[in-house]
Amino acid sequence: MEMINRQKEKDFLLKKINSNKSELIVIYGRTLYLIDRFSKIIISELPDFPKNIHATTWDDFFGLLKLLLIQKKYDVIIFDEFQYIPQQDPTFISIFQRWWDTEFSRLGVNFILCGSYSGMIEKIALEHNSPLYGRRTGQYKIMPMDFFDASKFLTGFSIEDKIYVYSIADGIPLYLREFSEFKNLEEALVSKVFSPGEFLVEEGKFLTMEEFKKDPSNYFSIMKVIADGKTTPVEISNFSGVESRKIATYLSKLLDVELIKKELPFSIKKSKRKPLYYIKDEYIRFYFKYIFPNNDIIYRGHGEKLVKKILSEINIYTSFTFEKIARQYIEKVESPQKIGKWWNKDTEIDLVALTDKKLIVGECKWTNKKVDNRILQKLQLKTQKMLDEFKFEPEEIIYYLFSKSGFV
Repeated sequence: MEMINRQKEKDFLLKKINSNKSELIVIYGRTLYLIDRFSKIIISELPDFPKNIHATTWDDFFGLLKLLLIQKKYDVIIFDEFQYIPQQDPTFISIFQRWWDTEFSRLGVNFILCGSYSGMIEKIALEHNSPLYGRRTGQYKIMPMDFFDASKFLTGFSIEDKIYVYSIADGIPLYLREFSEFKNLEEALVSKVFSPGEFLVEEGKFLTMEEFKKDPSNYFSIMKVIADGKTTPVEISNFSGVESRKIATYLSKLLDVELIKKELPFSIKKSKRKPLYYIKDEYIRFYFKYIFPNNDIIYRGHGEKLVKKILSEINIYTSFTFEKIARQYIEKVESPQKIGKWWNKDTEIDLVALTDKKLIVGECKWTNKKVDNRILQKLQLKTQKMLDEFKFEPEEIIYYLFSKSGFV
């Protein structure tokens, strides 16, 4: 499968590799299909690349590596899933650091350290107190694709089913590839998401466990209730069973590793309101909503029945994703300075954005009903309430309506 819309990332890597000096580059994020393809291209051009390097210690390994590099046979070394190495051997980082300082940094070679778990990679290689701090010469966080690029993986699907798939797989090529061989959403879910042994059945558990091995149960409970739509610390504490005095600490740690995000209502000035909490990643949200609580059912072989139940309510689940896609569209066509959603005690606007001269507001309807003029009128009234609160009069207001089922 071709690499889709990763030109900026490829250009970054090529610029670093062709710099004629030693580079220590950190590439991280759960979308490392890019580096997989990049490394295969490099290896394909090295027919004499040694398939097995035997070394009994890290010093032996780096010594052999140095010989290969001095011979100028190779000048790109990629450590894939780098974060696992120091987990298995805590001495590795200090040994690598010594070899980099004394040898590799002087040889004009490129080391690319890759990791799919952002929190772990940041601790090892990016934070101020990390062992490799001050040595890296570049870093690139590979972000998930937006819907418009992710949909290019799903050529056989209808636009509606593409949105459903995006609400499950997000913009992560590894997950999108699991769906790309199918033409039908139900078939793909039964085969790749709700069948025992398939990697998407357990991926959410492994991702969360990697970050929270010492105390996973409370984190799993919190993620489950957020996936179910509980968004305030009080709600999350009440429904997860985690003590209210501890909930802020748990949420802070989940924010640190980017499993969740917090969102404040859109504001012209700094908002004084308390944030709401959401799961950041569409697959993780789907996992904790539908896979995690039904694990026993899946492993008893009843995935097909479960999929039928999920499909009967998937519009409600996908409406949140539809708002995300609408934001992505506005970012593409309007290039706003800021974008978000706005709410108060009794009113909510799905999409609010601000450019130099105009305010953009939008309503998103992922239902089987067509949108009529009454929705626009309600949006105009809600917008005026918001502006009254802001005490702000924009030069121009643009209204957007997004609808699953069209308009009348």
